[in-house]
Amino acid sequence: MSIIHRCQFPRFTELTLSAALAAAVALAGCKAKVDAAPAPEAPAVAVVTDAVTNVEAPRTLRLTGTLRGERETDLAANVAGRVISMKIERGQRVAKGDVMAEVDVSAAALALAEARVAVQTSKTQEAINQVDCARYERLKASNAVTDLEYDQVTAKCKTAPLNREAAEARQSIAAKNVGDRRILAPFAGIVTDRYIEVGEYVQASSRVASLAQVADLRLEFSLPEQSYSAVKVGQDVSFRVAAYGNQLFSGAVSHISGAVRETRDVLVEASVKNPDQKLLPGMFADVDLTVGTEILPSVPKAAAFEANGKLNVFAVQGGAVEQRVLQPGPEVQGRLSVRRGVVSGERVVATYSSELKNGQRVK
Repeated sequence: MSIIHRCQFPRFTELTLSAALAAAVALAGCKAKVDAAPAPEAPAVAVVTDAVTNVEAPRTLRLTGTLRGERETDLAANVAGRVISMKIERGQRVAKGDVMAEVDVSAAALALAEARVAVQTSKTQEAINQVDCARYERLKASNAVTDLEYDQVTAKCKTAPLNREAAEARQSIAAKNVGDRRILAPFAGIVTDRYIEVGEYVQASSRVASLAQVADLRLEFSLPEQSYSAVKVGQDVSFRVAAYGNQLFSGAVSHISGAVRETRDVLVEASVKNPDQKLLPGMFADVDLTVGTEILPSVPKAAAFEANGKLNVFAVQGGAVEQRVLQPGPEVQGRLSVRRGVVSGERVVATYSSELKNGQRVK
């Protein structure tokens, strides 16, 4: 019984192992077939394309400049005294003749009163001297006085009017000092800075505030010496400021310096209208100055889109789109000229779509 049992056990084991190996081989073959099956290809997206064509674009210089007020001034106190009132703050807009500050001129008022007395005294003395002169004229005619006495009296008559005029001049100065107690705005503008406070003692030359006219501005920029001949008075200028992003502002060249500076450039000024007063003196400007024309490739304006802070476009290459970064030029008749990124003859997606991705197949 024990011998028969030992002979049947190996046969059962061999059959079981064979079945297991066959099942494993079959499963491996199925898995290999699944892994080898290719992923389904994404369908091509239908797009409308446009050719990159050449345009005659204005050739511009990229320069930097600074905005200034059409009129700018530092107001002085013009009188010595203690500040008793301040009517302005930085950034405040004022009209011509508005009171900006007041100074205590008590000492000047006393000096004015003294000057008025001096004028009256000189007038009285002048009248007395005239009477004396008339009397000595008669005495001189009758030889009743010596030449020395006559000359002494008539000399007083000659100097009396001069003394009166000097007293009147001192009175005018004193009156002006009293009148200067109020510091007035010489023109309409904006207060760009103030330098004094109430209670502070000022001299006649002390700065009170800075005032700039902002309805009209001056754009100052440096022009390279080699481009001097390409710029004329009246020529259009466009510029941007950081406060308003890509918004374009315009002006016209009003003055060109008559000398080249040591930095090998020429100072140019452009007049800028600022009716809504969005622009402020001191703003830094990126200036575009047209100095001729050049031939550049161009793409439809609708084809360009912004990505990572730069303009991009989808160019069509080999049945797929290729995202390109553009170095844009000026806009010409609804098309965007391009300095770098595409070349004439290529085709681009005419209208940007957010569904397109770099490398996507298109038809």
